[in-house]
Amino acid sequence: MGEHLSGLDLAITAASLLGVFAIAYYSTVRQKRAANDGSGRADGFFLAGRAMPWWIIAASLFASNIGTEHFVGQAGAGAQHGMAVGLYDWMAAYLILALGWVFAPVYLRCKLTTIPEFLEARFNKWCRGLFVMITLVAYVISKIGGSLFAGSIVLEVVAGLNLWQAAPLILVATAIYTLAGGLTAVMLTDTLQMCIFLFGGLIGSYYALNLVGGISGLFSTLGNVRGGSLSQLEHALRPPNDRLFPWPGMLLGIPVVSVWYWCVDQEMAQRVLSAANLEQAQMGTALAALMKSIPVFITVVPGMVARALFEACNDPSAGKVHEEWCDKRVDVEYGANRAYPNLVMLQFPSGVKGIMLASFLAAMMSSLSSVFNSASTIFTYDVYQRFFLPEGETPAHKLVFVGRATTVGLTVLSFMWLPVLQHSSDGLYVVIQKAMNHLAPPVSATFVLGLFWSRANGEGALAGLASGTLIGGVRLVFSLAARAECSDHVDENEGQHLTSSDWLVCMNFNYFALVLFAFTTFVIVTVSFIFPPPRPNQIAGRMVQWGCCNKHSGDPSDVGRNVRYDRFTAAEAPPTIGENPIDGTIPNGHGKRSPRVDDEVAPFDGVIMMEESMSELSLSKRASGAQKVLVRIQAALSGRQQLIANVMAAGVVCTISSLIIAYR
Repeated sequence: MGEHLSGLDLAITAASLLGVFAIAYYSTVRQKRAANDGSGRADGFFLAGRAMPWWIIAASLFASNIGTEHFVGQAGAGAQHGMAVGLYDWMAAYLILALGWVFAPVYLRCKLTTIPEFLEARFNKWCRGLFVMITLVAYVISKIGGSLFAGSIVLEVVAGLNLWQAAPLILVATAIYTLAGGLTAVMLTDTLQMCIFLFGGLIGSYYALNLVGGISGLFSTLGNVRGGSLSQLEHALRPPNDRLFPWPGMLLGIPVVSVWYWCVDQEMAQRVLSAANLEQAQMGTALAALMKSIPVFITVVPGMVARALFEACNDPSAGKVHEEWCDKRVDVEYGANRAYPNLVMLQFPSGVKGIMLASFLAAMMSSLSSVFNSASTIFTYDVYQRFFLPEGETPAHKLVFVGRATTVGLTVLSFMWLPVLQHSSDGLYVVIQKAMNHLAPPVSATFVLGLFWSRANGEGALAGLASGTLIGGVRLVFSLAARAECSDHVDENEGQHLTSSDWLVCMNFNYFALVLFAFTTFVIVTVSFIFPPPRPNQIAGRMVQWGCCNKHSGDPSDVGRNVRYDRFTAAEAPPTIGENPIDGTIPNGHGKRSPRVDDEVAPFDGVIMMEESMSELSLSKRASGAQKVLVRIQAALSGRQQLIANVMAAGVVCTISSLIIAYR
């Protein structure tokens, strides 16, 4: 073992990257071929033709979430703070189920291309525009910037590159296939990348735990150093006055933030929008939720192993063991962010290093490519097409060009955020969570009330979203500026103690998320009662209606058959987003109304059966043998998909709840 990569390591890494680019190239060629024969549309670039099966949806949801900021930032947070960090993954599983069972039926029934479209249909165009601005800012702060910074740390440890040398290489590598192939390329490469980093992560966790005698040896080592003060690292639930991870704030605050991240953020919801039907979306979200039980053991636990090796080396009673770790300082932010990369380079054998490096790069590229595609989608449809295209004009080539230009623009903005991440004292992962806890609650409150409370109107939603975002943004700036002063109120053993003069600025960010959510809710409810209720067409089909989304067309032979997207006939379906229910026209952003253009966002035919489309595919001369096998499997599952999805969801609830209780 050594601190350098062998030829085998480089070969493994190169092979994984070639596989990713090969899939991206195949997807790009297929899309261009479809465009040349007239079957390609802009929604093929942005929504993968609305034809993705459940297993690709699950893989893409999981891969889009797990980035290098997990292998770097979350592992580093695990080294500093222990199992409490894992609650972010375990609690997320419940919200992924909510995406499939609560939000997806409404999204698919409304035939959305982007999530901001829903806000205009339910409230007004100003809510839609404000939400787009908030989303793009959040992408720069919490996703693109975080992935770039984490990927740069990996390349620094492995290749000696600094932040400003590594970041451009990361961007070029990721942008090549994101710009060329759209969502299809992103989701297909996500599937391969998920396999790479999941396999590598499990191998890495195995080798890491072997260094300390397994999970029990890890907890024993941490409990026997520093007078036992590190024994709290094995507990996921911390005291209510813990500075960073108090259990009430975590169990209640994480769902508030995760409603946005998992249920209304374009990056995640776009995977559901690309589903072939509702059952496929629900099976995909159920599998993705089940997989969220894994990241704790492939990121947090190896970070804790690195901390155990560091503490053992510096423990006088243990003698000089693991001397290579004595100066790594994984107990502070700078060293903690490098805990897992250093663990790989110092402890893992040749070959495994290559697998782990391939895992780091796959995670980084999958998360970056996903956010690039999602950001370009919402800007193209919700800003450019909505406000800047001439009346009646929706050319596919212009939309795709604007989407690619958006990716470039967001990348430039992300570079401006990197110095903030570089000089933070709380670690990469915690800084990202702080940013999300200040931006997400107003969005979550707006969507929750919009879906569950029919009296919520546009005036109330706009007032709540705007005021909540303003307060959250101002408080984020002050909390970052005053982090040194807030640290003075923290006792290592007794937790955080606030005074009447600094409680608002220094309050734990999870608690603040609850306060901000409650404030936004209060504003929306109050203002909504001041103004008239929303029009009936703003509510029809756009509220959560339990049981309505699984009804069949009325034909007894249709019971159990897999109807594409939803079991609504054309008469039952709500108007297409933005469509005037009286004259069938759509606003074009210039104060006029233009005819519906079905070329770009094809209306959904609610009575087309999956069996029919599968039969057509099986008879197609162009279908490969593998495709025909998949068609037969899909046909065998038809009619049982809802039952399978429900069973999977129940399994998720039991699994995640058991993990939280076991590591409480």
